[in-house]
Amino acid sequence: MMFSTLKRAALVSVSAFALATTSLSAQTVDEIITKINDASGGEKAQRAVKSQEMQIEMIVNGGAVKIPVRVIQQRPAFVYSEGTFQGMTFKDGYDGKSGWRINPFGGQMDPAPKNEEELKEAEEQADMDGPFIDSKAKGYKIELMGKEDLDGEQAFKLKVTNKHGDIKYYLVGADNYLPIKFISKTKNKEGGETEAETYLSDYKKLPNGLVVAHTLETKIKGQTIQTMVTKSVAFDKTFDAGIFAAPPAKKADAKAETKK
Repeated sequence: MMFSTLKRAALVSVSAFALATTSLSAQTVDEIITKINDASGGEKAQRAVKSQEMQIEMIVNGGAVKIPVRVIQQRPAFVYSEGTFQGMTFKDGYDGKSGWRINPFGGQMDPAPKNEEELKEAEEQADMDGPFIDSKAKGYKIELMGKEDLDGEQAFKLKVTNKHGDIKYYLVGADNYLPIKFISKTKNKEGGETEAETYLSDYKKLPNGLVVAHTLETKIKGQTIQTMVTKSVAFDKTFDAGIFAAPPAKKADAKAETKK
């Protein structure tokens, strides 16, 4: 980006170069973050949300499988999700300290604790405000890496490093300041990393003023592996904290019944 700016500057007058330099320096990280939050409905509207419940359709296998998923987030740092397919229900929860998962599709009928990497992911999912609100207080470091062309649209590229040292790259529209895409890496069982690209689209303004992407398409090596389509969003319901905690193991319940 700087190279191309200098190259153009060599062809114009000194005064024009000075104007171009002023224009570039005006776009600081803090200003871009402020515009991102404003475009998304404003910090005030976001902070006012106490909880949100989303009904989502998860589409996999090239559209052959569609699974209804319910996701609940509640302050200060709770998240819960569940989905049912072929009569089996997977569940996933985090109560701000510990996390768990039930995955009958993998033969896991009882709640299993999340590992370190899964807990970090759950902590991020439970943050209703995301990395662009109270960034420094949460331990985020955000750097402006320049601009990129994304399918003909100019986008700011932001490098977002969380308190654990994990990095995501966000591409944000230079015109509307809405996130278009983010790039993340997850560690696999073999010790390597898998890079995923998630594209955000179909932004809609909700009754409380928030502007939310209703479609998230995740690709790995250019191939779509999952699409999440939000069907509805409900705000400020009150959920019992127990829903976020791990339920009792069914095996333990069965033994207790046998003893009786």
